[in-house]
Amino acid sequence: MEIGGSQIDFGCPNCQFMNTATLNDVVDGASLICVGCLKTIELVDGDGDTRRGLDEIDQAFNDLRKAF
Repeated sequence: MEIGGSQIDFGCPNCQFMNTATLNDVVDGASLICVGCLKTIELVDGDGDTRRGLDEIDQAFNDLRKAF
């Protein structure tokens, strides 16, 4: 299962307009353009929590598959 492709909504730090990105965008440190104000938003997984969370979920699914 590919959880990293799941979309998340977040408010632009400049104008608060709601934008959409994927969890993989956050992990990859993608740059997005705000739909509201057209400013560049740099996505940052500052302490690696998103990457670790995705890894833990992937491992849990792998463990579940092995159990069957």
